[in-house]
Amino acid sequence: MDLKKEQIKRNIFLTLQIIFFILTIVGAILVFMKKVDNAGYAVIPMLWSLIFGGFMRESQKKIKEFSEK
Repeated sequence: MDLKKEQIKRNIFLTLQIIFFILTIVGAILVFMKKVDNAGYAVIPMLWSLIFGGFMRESQKKIKEFSEK
């Protein structure tokens, strides 16, 4: 049961990481094209992407531990 729960969490974290990474790229493009003056449009989504990436790695480690048992 816990293995299934961890797999679902990992997939959710991966999806959120990808979404925020795409927002980071869009924000960076807007900053480079001078459409916005604030680099926060790229930095803040990247911060969330890194956070969700860390959560995903932790879930992946737990899945690996469950699989070894």
